[in-house]
Amino acid sequence: MYATGDMLTAKEGTASLSNPHIQVEAITGGSGITVAIRNLGDGNLTNINWNISLTGGLVFIGKNAQGTIPIIYREKSEMVTIPFILGLGKTVITATAQSAEGSTDTLSAHARIHGLRIIIVPGSPNALVATTNLVAKGFRSPTILTNAGDGTNRLFVAEQAGKIFIIENGTRLQTPFLDLSDKMVKVNSLYDERGLLGFVFHPAYETNGRFFVYYSAPKTGTGIDHEAIIAEYLVSADPNIADPTSEEIIFRVDEPEMNHNGGQLAFGPDGYLYIAFGDGGGAGDQHGIIGNAQNVSVPLGKILRIDVNNGTTYTVPADNPFVGIDGLDEIYAYGFRNPYKFSFDTDSGKLFVADVGQDIWEEVDIVENGGNYGWRILEGNHPYDLALAELLGINISTLQPPIYDYSHNIGHSIIGGYVYHGTQSPSLVGKYVFGDWSNSFTSPGGQLFYLTETQPGQWNCSPFAMNNGKPLHRFIQGFGVDENGEIYMLTTRMIGSFIKTGEVWHIIVE
Repeated sequence: MYATGDMLTAKEGTASLSNPHIQVEAITGGSGITVAIRNLGDGNLTNINWNISLTGGLVFIGKNAQGTIPIIYREKSEMVTIPFILGLGKTVITATAQSAEGSTDTLSAHARIHGLRIIIVPGSPNALVATTNLVAKGFRSPTILTNAGDGTNRLFVAEQAGKIFIIENGTRLQTPFLDLSDKMVKVNSLYDERGLLGFVFHPAYETNGRFFVYYSAPKTGTGIDHEAIIAEYLVSADPNIADPTSEEIIFRVDEPEMNHNGGQLAFGPDGYLYIAFGDGGGAGDQHGIIGNAQNVSVPLGKILRIDVNNGTTYTVPADNPFVGIDGLDEIYAYGFRNPYKFSFDTDSGKLFVADVGQDIWEEVDIVENGGNYGWRILEGNHPYDLALAELLGINISTLQPPIYDYSHNIGHSIIGGYVYHGTQSPSLVGKYVFGDWSNSFTSPGGQLFYLTETQPGQWNCSPFAMNNGKPLHRFIQGFGVDENGEIYMLTTRMIGSFIKTGEVWHIIVE
């Protein structure tokens, strides 16, 4: 899971904001060792004494280092290093930090030394051990995996460039279930955030043959980059082929830029269709004075909820929060930057949303009707543009906090997953499985995590240990479940869709 030069995440749990509060946040391997030390308190920390030591293995050079950081300002982090290491074998890296204010923290990581290279071994003490079994490969940037809920337990895998394929009894069928590429923008094969981003079957698909997609279409207006299209399709007489002529567009949105599109579609336990839209792109939601995410008259930066079961294109549930008052009736919740992936816990019905962050913080939210989740006032639990709250007359305490957030010292782009309720991994039941795309934009450093609710409202995060004891060496694109609740992971070996390096993995926990 953790590629050479990648990180072991900070220890379990989300640190509460207090003064002082220091955190040894991450340990990074590579040609040496780098440790991220963060101030999570609400005041500055001074004279932070730090130490990095290696035990076990043969360490010829770089076994220990220490020093003092004069100050770490609130909401900031500093890096300390052992820049050069020479050795062989398995080792344990222990990093400690203590500030003059009395705050102390320690983090350990298992690693392997290969001459001049340090490879961090995935997992934390007592972490669950995951085995990833390859199911299928040869996809171009797979973005979605789902099932039809029709008793066949077929897996449907959607590629970013527009094709949906079926995996049946472990074999990928050659003919696509549906090919939307002619309707879409031409996706840049090196990097793009547009494409086929959402795909969900109606809960009654077995009898009505209905399913829904979210894709990026060429623009029809000026001053925009593309259009986001939510469309309904029907299956054909062949259960493995959709009817390409059956499209009915039910919702469309002008997208100002190519990124932050959201895209997830899911039916909730209430039978309504939920739709994720990002804030429209760029950096910092610079769309007008207040941005899109806090603007309740637009769909961008929102989770929408609509009813597609009344014989019309759609209707709006009467208990959506802006029905009858100023605001877009379709909105269910708002204040998101890029809610790229979300899912419902099939047991509790809770809506878990992974919101991709801006400069520093990635977050997981449990989303409720009418909630404001803070962007761009906050990024995760942390200030981003507090002046916007003052402008809008919003009390910060009314914003809904994430259940967990982590910084870009750990990963760069959260990929939301699922609460596990299968049967093959009993120790994983009730835990929220998710990942991070990569902690590097240049090499595949995807990371696999799980959240455990230790008491009501309190969530601890752990990185999975891997059965083979090796880093994942992949970019994580998404997760999905089959009809039995078993969880799968989508990965690529390279960024983009230029080469067919996409893979489907079944995750099993010992």
